[in-house]
Amino acid sequence: MLILVHQKTMIMKKIYLLAGVLVGTSSLFAQRLGNIPMVSASKNTYAVANKAHATHQQKAEGDIVWSNDFGTATDWLHVSGVNQSAGTLGKWQIVNAISSSLTAQGFNSTIQSVSGPTFALIDSDAAGAGAVQDAYMEYTGTINLSTLASGTPLYLEFTEYYRHYQEQNFIEVSIDGGTNWVTYEVNPVTEVPVNTTSLVPEYQIVNISSANAAGSATVKVRFHYVGTYDWFWAVDDIKISEAYQNDGKMVRSFMTSNPSASQGCDYYLLPDNQIAAFPGHEFITIAENMGAATQTNFRVRATEPVTGYSELSAAGVTYGASLPTSMSDTFNITNAFNPIASATAYNVTVSTELGIPDGNTLNDTTSFRNIKVGGTEFGRDNGVLVAGITGFGGTGNEILGWFNYMNVFADYSVGSVKTYITATQSTGFTTDQVHASIESFDGTNWTEVFTTPEYTVTSADFGKWLSLSSDVAVLVPGLYRVIFYRTENSTPTVNNTLRIGSAQACPDGTVGGIKATDLSTIGLADPNALMIRMSPVSYLGVNDIDADQFGLSVYPNPANDEVNVAFNLTNEALVNVTVTDLAGKVVYTSNGENNVPGAHSIKISTSNFSNGVYMVNFKANNEVSTQKIVIRK
Repeated sequence: MLILVHQKTMIMKKIYLLAGVLVGTSSLFAQRLGNIPMVSASKNTYAVANKAHATHQQKAEGDIVWSNDFGTATDWLHVSGVNQSAGTLGKWQIVNAISSSLTAQGFNSTIQSVSGPTFALIDSDAAGAGAVQDAYMEYTGTINLSTLASGTPLYLEFTEYYRHYQEQNFIEVSIDGGTNWVTYEVNPVTEVPVNTTSLVPEYQIVNISSANAAGSATVKVRFHYVGTYDWFWAVDDIKISEAYQNDGKMVRSFMTSNPSASQGCDYYLLPDNQIAAFPGHEFITIAENMGAATQTNFRVRATEPVTGYSELSAAGVTYGASLPTSMSDTFNITNAFNPIASATAYNVTVSTELGIPDGNTLNDTTSFRNIKVGGTEFGRDNGVLVAGITGFGGTGNEILGWFNYMNVFADYSVGSVKTYITATQSTGFTTDQVHASIESFDGTNWTEVFTTPEYTVTSADFGKWLSLSSDVAVLVPGLYRVIFYRTENSTPTVNNTLRIGSAQACPDGTVGGIKATDLSTIGLADPNALMIRMSPVSYLGVNDIDADQFGLSVYPNPANDEVNVAFNLTNEALVNVTVTDLAGKVVYTSNGENNVPGAHSIKISTSNFSNGVYMVNFKANNEVSTQKIVIRK
């Protein structure tokens, strides 16, 4: 389900500069623009979680040793931390439905857990701006695990449903009745980017072996939520079970093109003329050893069934060949996936491999789907809308224009830029003036090389692709940013802010914005690719009044072997039709003939035309009309 909600005023919001994240990823994407500040998106909506998720099953290596379904309210107690704001809102509660204020914004009404209907919920959104959550949901009793041998590895599992902005989620375990606690962060930003909603339900598995709970008769558990005007976290069906010895977990994976020598972007729409020069897609994966045993041959593998592509990663970047339990590492696949043009989209799966049987294969994989190679469009999104983006978070970060970075690998003729305008817009939205721009980078400065006239977006454009055209320009190989500008946000407002579509999660440093305050550039941390695409076809009107006069229609468009030029005459006229390429070369001329008043059609064979854009020039007596047509074979 696509969830679209109101953007909120960013009062008391943290700005994610993500210094730690940038340091951690700089080695992965070394060759990229430097000194660009990174901030997270404004509190907004992406529809589903990007992290790999587990599916619950009975543990083969041990039974569930304790469980609780929140069916008895007295089993659990909200405990305020030192930073918790006063008041009843923003506290843990046991409920049987998601808050009405959340469901009114499109969120699911239940967590859809197995036990149902009761579950624990904390709603930071309802508490509002300025309210701080430092809230614990603590089990009031103690859990007797004394029958387990000391050192037995354990998992803590639960069902969850959440929406993340910048909050933090933790599980804490005590083995001495609550005096001391061991803390485990769940749903960290490395797995759950800013503005992510989980699946409904989602199953979480946490390896808690380091707490040494096995053998203790006084174990306690609690959930800890830290946030400030963020979203919500709902949990249910908590269990402690014996851990697998061997269990590889997919945390997060990125598809990237030649990150050592380019911006490292992912491309889901690669046109014909880019294929030969395209360096291919590599894969950078974060994976975790969830099992109890150290893994001495932990790797990840990328496969694609149509091409037979199957490549195993090198050893981990940090731990090498030996990955300790509960630790994560980065695995690189540098032998690139570079397929030929195909009418069928490609799907690449990335999976963990241990070199020995994996006890739990349900959290091992992620996939990159709908990679299209061939055609004329050039873009980075996979065509699957996950939500609309309005801006970036933090006062002073209001965005005048969004952009995808893109590397062009061979000369590419661009005539139009299109973006997806989401069906749901902010309350109060009326109109906005927009235009598209493409800028090239020379190593120091950005220079505009393509721009379109302004267009007024209205409600008639909602839920549609919007194409903005200009005169065709040739992009030579290099780095570009493809920008969708709006004029309304030069005086930013909370409402009346246009939303464009965003799609799959993509590498850091590949999506950005132009700030309204000073026109400087900022990067989007934990980004999703924007649904902005380039096309060689320009739909810029040429002599539209004359075209209407004759009812001129050229079809099909795009065409293959032939086109029809249909027109209507009100008076007898001498008609000539010529077709030229974009260089002005005449590739077709009709025999001038007198035509009586009425409807007529001329058939033109295009079987010998090359792929590309052509101008169809229609002349009746002294009046001329022109339309563009695309030949695609």
